[in-house]
Amino acid sequence: MEDRDTVEEEVFDGYEGRDAIVFLIDASASSFETPPDDTNAAAQIGNDCPFVLAIKCAYNTLCSKIFTDPNDSVAIVLFGTQKTAPNEKYGVYANTFLLQDLQNPDCEPITQLDNMLNKDGGMDEYMFSVSNPPSLSLADSLWLCSSIFSKHKSKKDRKQIFLFTNNDEPHAKFSAKQKQAERRIGDLQDGGVSIFLFPIGEAFNTTKVYQELLVSNDKGGILPGSMTTDELLLKICRKCQKKRTVASLAFNLDSNTKFGVRLYNLIRPATQPKRVPLDKRTNEPVKSVTTKFNAETAETLLPSELVKYTTVCDEKIRFDKNDLASLKSKFASGFTLLGFKPIGKLKLHFYLSPASFIYPDEDLVKGSRMIFGALMDRCKARGFAPLCVLKTTAAMKPRVVALLPHEEQDPNHATLFGFHVVLLPFRNDIRKFNYEELVGSTTVLNDERKPVQQILKADQNQVDAAKAIVKKLTSKIGYVPSDYLDPALRTKWNILEGMALERNDIESIEDLIMPDFDAIDNRLGQRSATFNDLVFPLGYQSQYTPSTSKAKNPQNEAAVEDAARNGWLDKMTVDVLKGYLTNQGIKGAVKLRKAECVQLIKSHLGTLLPVHHNQIQGIQDCWSGNLLVDAHQTH
Repeated sequence: MEDRDTVEEEVFDGYEGRDAIVFLIDASASSFETPPDDTNAAAQIGNDCPFVLAIKCAYNTLCSKIFTDPNDSVAIVLFGTQKTAPNEKYGVYANTFLLQDLQNPDCEPITQLDNMLNKDGGMDEYMFSVSNPPSLSLADSLWLCSSIFSKHKSKKDRKQIFLFTNNDEPHAKFSAKQKQAERRIGDLQDGGVSIFLFPIGEAFNTTKVYQELLVSNDKGGILPGSMTTDELLLKICRKCQKKRTVASLAFNLDSNTKFGVRLYNLIRPATQPKRVPLDKRTNEPVKSVTTKFNAETAETLLPSELVKYTTVCDEKIRFDKNDLASLKSKFASGFTLLGFKPIGKLKLHFYLSPASFIYPDEDLVKGSRMIFGALMDRCKARGFAPLCVLKTTAAMKPRVVALLPHEEQDPNHATLFGFHVVLLPFRNDIRKFNYEELVGSTTVLNDERKPVQQILKADQNQVDAAKAIVKKLTSKIGYVPSDYLDPALRTKWNILEGMALERNDIESIEDLIMPDFDAIDNRLGQRSATFNDLVFPLGYQSQYTPSTSKAKNPQNEAAVEDAARNGWLDKMTVDVLKGYLTNQGIKGAVKLRKAECVQLIKSHLGTLLPVHHNQIQGIQDCWSGNLLVDAHQTH
């Protein structure tokens, strides 16, 4: 009867979750100029000119999306250049060049950008094709972008233009070219296209031209000036972040009052891609089919013949389809308010799964934002959390959740407006603690002379010493999960990327989650020694001995020694021989062959080599003093 407890991402609006991005890059003469070596800009940028910075951003975006969002589409358009190429699909536009058409991330476009950045002379053909500033027209490049989006197959993709330039005045203010650019931007906005300006350089003045050009673009915006590739990539990552709705649900306050909310997942761990079974003959994906049989008669069972059950008081209670449907229909899909509870009384340490986030949905119910805001304001003022029953889908079993109002870190800078949805456990979700496995507990006899587990508690000095260590090692900025990459997953992507691009060198990934022991020692100082002296005093001996990974088997040891006496070592398995040598402390036994193991056991046992009758008699004489020669010399 187990149902899904986790929520799969489903999009309920017109947005299909795919992006169509056009990198509109300035390729005029000023974009190939590097700042003087004695300036701060040169120290930050290095030898990279603004054009190279923009190409690096496009390259890194393609490399990222080929793994994370392979269904997205990316195009690259250069403006301010005299480089042209015949294009029957879109036509030819003045001082505009289509470097890459709108397509899914693939090896070919990535290799092209890689050659531009790393190959000798890769930028020469673009550097020598710059146009004069008077011929620069932003309207023609925007017209080409509009044509690219109009001929794109998917009409529901989120369309975006990323404009990279270091020229804050491409044409004169209030000129004819500016009016043409304003009309093109208006047409793009009517088509649902967002335009984001990525200025390169801290001295970029947006008030000259671009502020008036993009003032009517509600979905786009002007970002602060950037000097490095990392700054640009961080801003691109934020703009490419897909705020997809997990579910659009109704919040039922009572039988007559409800409002709409949208459910979001904030941060989730990156997972390995699912394995796809392939046919070894055709290399095509195969579909697995499961057939259930009766264990007694070997007959195939139909779905109608299967019965589900649950165990209650060691008895199996059967359910048919009608029973299951009635159980699932007890609560409607969405949030159903049960009551309120003080936030301090919630046992949030009973963690089940990552929390979600809800936000008012005006499209589902008009006025939802007003009711949602009033509920959140009262919950914050009184310190209460609403308790609700949540069902995201009809097939999901109901869960009890607590809604925690989001606390703003800076009152002057609002970040999130909504509730965090925290799942609360049922009784069977809480595991019983096994005190026998707790280090620091002992078995004592109670008043009734029955053995019970008594936990040894630390005194106040020991607790204070532990608190001092925790306080000193706690980061001031807190734990930000998005700052730590999964090294195994990242290494896998790098290997696949190197194989696809035919690279020999693979970038190694540093595991940032591993502790820095030198920094820990510097921070703690004598605190760790103080803690050890308080918890483990001088002369302390632990009553808990560490268990070995593989315990010795005395029966196997006796069998090997007996076989050595009787000459049967060749009849024993190689695993038993290797195990005996390992238990005897002989290193390297795992790599030996059987004959080598037999010879090593013979030399190790020494006097336990096979002996004959006359040898036994010689040994007896030696012990009685009648024979003064070694038993091994007797034949």
